[in-house]
Amino acid sequence: MAFLYLIRHGEPTVRGLFPGRLDPLLSERGKAEVLRSLASLDVSVVYASPSRRARETAECVAASRLVQLPELREVDYGLWSDQSWQEIERHWSSLAASKSLDWIGVAAADVESWIDVLARAAGVLKTIREAAPAGPVAVVAHQGINSALASLIDRRNPLEFVQAYGEAVRVEYD
Repeated sequence: MAFLYLIRHGEPTVRGLFPGRLDPLLSERGKAEVLRSLASLDVSVVYASPSRRARETAECVAASRLVQLPELREVDYGLWSDQSWQEIERHWSSLAASKSLDWIGVAAADVESWIDVLARAAGVLKTIREAAPAGPVAVVAHQGINSALASLIDRRNPLEFVQAYGEAVRVEYD
């Protein structure tokens, strides 16, 4: 049985907004925290989202190889990107209310659905399995895609998979 670390990027400079495809850097505190918390992690390969905050985080993990995978990008929130939840509720009140009741089943305005996110996550797992890396690997990405990966690997409820910034969660896979 192999294992991997699902790592959420460190704290970004922008917080409290739906980031979507925005590309903020790590905050100074975020960078310091991931340097401290991930420095002892030793893996053969790090697969990372192409976002700057994920790449900065991935560079703090000791690995012989860093591979950027576009499939690890943040969930696309479309028109909700760069908006606070209060702004979303004000501009899309009916859709926001529906989304609150069924976060997985209801897609936000002009975005990818949960099924789309799961398909991307399945592609990432296929890439990792086909590469058959010697030793553990790390995936540095975002809350949404990491919850999809965890859901596919061990059937955990994606709504219950919550990661702090910079947190590494060890998950076994076959």
